[in-house]
This record gives sequence, structure tokens and C-alpha cells, in this order.
Amino acid sequence: MRIAGLAAAAFVVGVALVALWGLVRAGEGLDPAVLASPYLRGIVRFSLMQAGLSTALSLLLGAAIALALLRRRAFPGRAALLGLLATATVLPAVVVVFAVVAVYGRSGWLGSGLRALGLDAGSWLYGLPGILIAHVFLNAPFCARVFLRALEAQPPESWRLASHLGLTPTATFRCLDAPVLARETPALATLVFLLCFTSFAVVLALGGGPDRATLEVAIYEALRLDADFGRAALLSALQLAIGGILAAAFVLASRRGGETGGANRHALRPDRASRPLLAMDCVVLALALAFLAPPLASILAGVAAVASLLQADVVRAAGTSIAIAAAAAATAVGLAVALALPARDLRTRLRRPRPPRLNARVACAPLAQPPHTRVAGGYVVLRGHVDAATMGVPMVVLVNALMALPFAMRLLEPPLALSQERYGRLADSLGIDGLDRLRLVDWPLLRGPLFGALATSAALSMGDLGVIAFFGGADLTTLPLLLYQRLGAYRMEEAAAVAMLLAGVVFALALIAQTGSDADARAA
Repeated sequence: MRIAGLAAAAFVVGVALVALWGLVRAGEGLDPAVLASPYLRGIVRFSLMQAGLSTALSLLLGAAIALALLRRRAFPGRAALLGLLATATVLPAVVVVFAVVAVYGRSGWLGSGLRALGLDAGSWLYGLPGILIAHVFLNAPFCARVFLRALEAQPPESWRLASHLGLTPTATFRCLDAPVLARETPALATLVFLLCFTSFAVVLALGGGPDRATLEVAIYEALRLDADFGRAALLSALQLAIGGILAAAFVLASRRGGETGGANRHALRPDRASRPLLAMDCVVLALALAFLAPPLASILAGVAAVASLLQADVVRAAGTSIAIAAAAAATAVGLAVALALPARDLRTRLRRPRPPRLNARVACAPLAQPPHTRVAGGYVVLRGHVDAATMGVPMVVLVNALMALPFAMRLLEPPLALSQERYGRLADSLGIDGLDRLRLVDWPLLRGPLFGALATSAALSMGDLGVIAFFGGADLTTLPLLLYQRLGAYRMEEAAAVAMLLAGVVFALALIAQTGSDADARAA
């Protein structure tokens, strides 16, 4: 197991170093003063601005929705709204792009309604407004679920004491809700900012021009459109530096103690009878429903064009997506298991209460190196030895697997640690080791989370547009790339059908992943 762990760690780190070496080689002889060019300053400024605005809006809307749901335990449609939040969380970015265009675009529901009233819908969506709408749609539901889970975990004694003291709504928020939101916000804000800063599909489709691009999009344009590897190397180096800082900030912000107390799902809040809060909560929940429901409904409109899914290019793209997702998921989970088992065993030998974090940090390293940085460096290294068409599928599988690795590792570490706590000494006394230990001792606790990790990794790969956009073409097309092409050709009915298919597959995989998580919780 130790050899497998070292090999997996060396592989993950080696891929990162090879990519970096390729970027350095491509950037040889280039003047670093290019980094201070007005073009690059504009890209960095816009990337930071849209990420900051997207993060602030997502956190504000997410916190408002979480507090409203926490205060209002029973109202018609609460379960449906929770379902909308869960669905929006797992949608691929390219599907969200389609949904936003279908509702807010010139020919969308809103644009058609404005034209019916004699108003010009214009092209306002393409640029910062469209990027913000898509990013908030993707991230606000996630923030709401994180905040709601943390708020529900407060000890019931706190609410009984607040009711006994007769705290006002303002005092209740200041003493009970605000500390929880403040505790969760740093890590959550850093993660959302990192996701928005490195956003690719949303900005590529809704940016509206080169002056509305992120570094990810600029790297893609330098590689795919201009074949300017030197510029791509400089942009990738800058992206890597900023991404590394953000990833380190996320790790630091996540270092906090766990919550105490049981689930507070049925505690009576002292502010539940406040009429102003009731009115405010109704407005918040209505706005959330109006914001989330139309884009999700636009995806279901693909039923009208479901026959188009039988076209040869759709069937071929679906098969390619499934094959790539399966290979990427198997690779990610294999690497995660190879990294997690030695860490667990080392914890036992060192008699430490917590497993060493080196392997976990290795697994999280891909978050600091954006996909296009890895693609650019790898392509530069391999282009003289391997044909671009030949390296397409392996590169897509590899990069998707590395991006899913942190999530797979997060799902597999807890059951392996639990198996060690329960049965480790007995297995050691019986001399059960290696594959026999994995099969006989770990597998009962690992089975559910393992399938959950496979489903999560496959879902992330199924929805990826960033890597396939570089290598994709007539001979290599996936469902996200096909959806993007349909959108670009304004074939909205066919795009709706592809979006519905892609969203359905990803949602099914998310349900499987949740089942794996629930199995892990029951085993614990």
C-alpha cells in the first residue's frame, strides 16, 4: 500500500511539475514586462471584479434564503424550494449558460415578453450582467445549503435560552445567527471566489468579447485561436500564482473546530412571530423561487425536441461523454484510495489521533493549478512527440480526473479512518493486511462512499467544458461541447434537448453520490 501511495503522490505532483516545466519552456525569451500590459491588467481587473461581485451576491442571497428557510419551517412549497436549491447546485455550468440565455436572452422568455410589450430587449445579457446572473445561480443555492446546515446545527439550548430571555429579532440575529454566518463565511467566500475567478464556460459563452474575459478564457484563446504558447505560458503562470494564493487561503479559512450540538431542525425560534420578519422572509423566498424556477423550467422545455436526441452526433457525443466520465471517475477514485490508505496506515504506526495531512494536501493540489494551466503545459511538452488528435482523449481524462480527485478524497478518507478505529487492532492481531484487509475489513464501510465518489467524479467530468473545448472537434465531441455549439448556432430547441439530457444524467449521478454519503453516515 505504501508503494501505491507513493506512486499516486508522485504521479499527481509529477503531472503538475511537467505542466510547469512546459510553461517555463514555452515562455523562454519572453519579456516579463508583458505581464504589465494594459490588456493583461484589464483581464485581471475584470476577473477580480466579476469574482468579487459574484461572491458577494451569492453570499448575500444564500444567507437570506437560509435564514428565511430556518425561520419558516412549514409553508406550501418548502420542500419544492429545497429541491430547487439541490438541483441548481449540481447543474453543469454549460447547462446553466443555456438556461440563462433561454430565459434572459434576446429570444428568451424575458426578451420575448419585452418585445411583446413594444420594448427592445437588447443584448444586455452578454457581459457582466449575464456572468453575474449565471454565477449567482450556480453559487447562491450552494451557499444557502451550507449556511442552512450550519444554522440548524446550533444547540437547541441556545434557542430555549433566547426564548426565555425574550430576545428581540435583532438581538436574536446578533447573538445566534450572525456568529454562525461569520464562522462559515471566510471559507465559503474563498471557495466561491476561486470558482468564479477561474470560471470558463460561463465567461466564454456570456462574456461578450475579449474585454470581458477571465484568465482561463484568455489562456484558451491564446492556445486554441492564436497558437501563442508564450502568451499562454505567462497567463498560466499568473493564473497559477493567484490560484495558489486563493487555494491556500481556502485551506487556512477552513481550519476551524466543528460545531457542537445536535441538529436544530425543530427548535422554536423567538423571532418566528415577528411580522416584519415574516414579510421579509416571504419576499426573499418569492425572489428565490422567481430566480431559480424559470431557468430550471427552461431545461424541461427540451421535451419538445426530445426526438433530436436520436441524431447521430448527439448519440456519439453522449457515448464519448460517458466513456470519458467513466475513465476519469475510475482514475480519480483509484488515486484517492491509493493516497488515503497509506495515510491511514501511517496514522496507526505513529499513534496519532488524526491522519497525516500530506496526502490530503497532494490530493487538493489540483485546485491550485487550473485546468487550462495543466493543459497548456502538457500540450507544450507533448506536441513534438504526440499528435494533438492522439493526446486529446487521454489529456481530457487525466485533467478531469485530477480535478475530481479532491472531492473523491474527501468522500473516502472518513470511512477508511472509521474502519481503522473499529477494526484496526483486530485486523493487526490477525495479521490481515494488504488487499485482504481492503476486501475483508474496509470494504463494508467503503462500499457506499466508493460508489458515491465514482458518481461525483463522473458528474464533474460529464459537465466539463473547459478541457474538451481545447481538444474537441468533429472527431471528439462531448455533450457539453455539443450544447455549446448548439447555443452558438442559435438552435435553441435542440440545445434544450441536449441540456435536458446532460442535466438528467448529472442529476442521477448526484443522487447516487448522495446515496453513498447517506450510507457512510449510517455506517458511522
